[in-house]
Amino acid sequence: MDEILKTVNLCFRYEGNEGEEVPKEVLKNINVNINEGEFVAVLGHNGSGKSTLAKHFNAINLPSGGKVYALGLDTEDMENIYKIREKVGMVFQNPDNQLVATIVEEDVAFAPENLGIDPIEIRKRVDDALKAVSLYEYRDRAPHQLSGGQKQRIAIAGIIAMKPRCIILDEPTAMLDPSGREEVMNTLLKLNKEDNITIVLITHFMNEAVMADRVLVINEGDILLEGTPHEVFANAGLLKSIGLDVPQSTELMFALRRQGYRNPLSILTANECVEVIEEIINGQDN
Repeated sequence: MDEILKTVNLCFRYEGNEGEEVPKEVLKNINVNINEGEFVAVLGHNGSGKSTLAKHFNAINLPSGGKVYALGLDTEDMENIYKIREKVGMVFQNPDNQLVATIVEEDVAFAPENLGIDPIEIRKRVDDALKAVSLYEYRDRAPHQLSGGQKQRIAIAGIIAMKPRCIILDEPTAMLDPSGREEVMNTLLKLNKEDNITIVLITHFMNEAVMADRVLVINEGDILLEGTPHEVFANAGLLKSIGLDVPQSTELMFALRRQGYRNPLSILTANECVEVIEEIINGQDN
């Protein structure tokens, strides 16, 4: 599997004004490898450094120390910026800040037009991108008429139209209701599984992280935990000690264990919970 994003001893600090104390490091010797086609969730409390890390992947931030490579290209080389941002797209928290046109299809066409792509190809890319996020029938609408979840999917379509290999999303569902969050997550899973687009999702919703192939937990600028969702959420006590939540299913498993049941702790989905509870009930009946 090809490596698409890589950090080597990445350090970062925001520069202070002259005469101010040297600011603390936001990221400390971060080493991360993300392979093409992976779905990686990044967790951390506010101020942990997770959004700062995300902005390094397409060169919005540049390292204070160490290196970041996207598509094998050094993000500090200014000649690489155009190539990186064409193939590593970024979606932010507030969809209203990303929509630039008064018609949906014109908004999706904005980035390809700025790349100088042929109009016939742009037409195809816009149609394909809107179909990919299941909003093709809204192509003639004004973005302000759409729901929050639909607006965020339009923002994602604008990135898809650039034909990226990777999409970085910085808490894209934070301002959405549960229905909107579900719409966006279904879109991301479809892009990842069907189109092999690498997804890096910064989130504070544990139930979104459960859907990832791999989870990174950042605390005070360091990688605290890394592994599959089952491996990471098995450390419920550690996660809670740094102010993070755990999925409700995991919480239930720990509650059952405290009651004396010998159930596994690394349970994430509702179906897995049902199986465990059925086993407990059947065991009591016997």
